[in-house]
Amino acid sequence: MDYFKQRRAYRNFKMYEASVSNGQNNLYRELLDYANDEGKLDIQFRMKNSALLSLTGLSEPGLDKARNSLVQLGLIKYVKGKKNVKPPEYRVIQLYKEMGKVAGYPTVNPTSKSKSRTTSLDKVGQPVGQPGGQPVEHKDLTSTDPDLTSTDLDDDDAGITRAEVIDKWTELWGFPNAIAMPEINEWLDALPADVVDFAITIAGEHQVKATGSLKYMRAVIEGWQKRDISTLDQAKKAAENHDRRMKSEHSGHKPTPAKETLPTWAQDTPEKPVSDGKLSPEQQAALDARIKKFNARRTKKEEAQA
Repeated sequence: MDYFKQRRAYRNFKMYEASVSNGQNNLYRELLDYANDEGKLDIQFRMKNSALLSLTGLSEPGLDKARNSLVQLGLIKYVKGKKNVKPPEYRVIQLYKEMGKVAGYPTVNPTSKSKSRTTSLDKVGQPVGQPGGQPVEHKDLTSTDPDLTSTDLDDDDAGITRAEVIDKWTELWGFPNAIAMPEINEWLDALPADVVDFAITIAGEHQVKATGSLKYMRAVIEGWQKRDISTLDQAKKAAENHDRRMKSEHSGHKPTPAKETLPTWAQDTPEKPVSDGKLSPEQQAALDARIKKFNARRTKKEEAQA
């Protein structure tokens, strides 16, 4: 099975043929990505419920409901496991047509002991991987087939995986809750996983707290989408330009010096002329008149007493 063709066929399926909820979409994407990573796109594989609960953010009833819906939609094949003994088995049903054959799930006896199936489990109870996941530089991607050169392809499968994005979020702020997980999956559907991973890295470098993580990430992702940033190189360049601009603004800002005002007693004031002790002629005449009047009054008083 060609992983990229399957992704495109699934996208068309949920867009034009059926309604797929967020929970169903999350579960299908995790199963498809795991099957590709482990080289099990064409065979059945085991996967623990606990792993799917962690990756999708679904509750146990939600996982059961989403899984049953995917089976009814013809997207996966499911074989119930045995609690604490054997994890459930899954197989992704091919959705696209190839070489004139109608896509569909091939007839396979899930209990048969086929040599092509690997049922041994690793330490966490998941199947031991086989090499052979779809490489990024798939030969079909370099062909002239217009379907394969379409920009509708998702390149988030090269390097960073969806699970690694969730792991990084969990390391910084704890496992995404029911509000954050749907938005994260929307970002991962719209952008490559390495771009979303880089946005989380930026938030971590700026020491964003858990309470503000979703708001911060939403602002970064929406800002990139408005500027048509869709690759890791573009995102890194945008981040560098932003940091350079912020640094320039801070370094170019010079604080206005405070204007010092001298207290009143220290300010220069016009000096008053200092008197030399001499009276003007008018002042002297007035003083003489007052003395003369005083002496006359004194003489009159003495004569009256005599």
